[in-house]
Amino acid sequence: MKSREVSHFFLGRVSEHSKYNSFLEERYGFDDDIPLSKFCESQGEVFIDHDFMEIGSRDQESSLETFFKPYSYSEHWLHDVIKTAEEFELLDANVLLFLSKEEIDRPRTVKGDGFELIYMGEFSYPT
Repeated sequence: MKSREVSHFFLGRVSEHSKYNSFLEERYGFDDDIPLSKFCESQGEVFIDHDFMEIGSRDQESSLETFFKPYSYSEHWLHDVIKTAEEFELLDANVLLFLSKEEIDRPRTVKGDGFELIYMGEFSYPT
């Protein structure tokens, strides 16, 4: 069992939640060469194991700290992610997505219709 996890973190601004949800939605079929979701495709991946990914939306009135608290191991990473959000001018972010580093080789920022998902970097934390 690993004693540390490294995850890719994304924060975003979403104005069209239905379009963002469609972007994340998994599409199952019989062709293993077709990306599982538009998110997978945007990251240059065919498959991302969503068991190693957490996503969420923020209530407008909550702080980032309050928003992050329910997520896995947040007590170890939330202050670093908030500091980075300040540097990226993303204190108004209303979505969070993070996943194990092994799931994406070259993570990147994505801008779609009604949303933007900004790659914040890798964060390491004890598990």
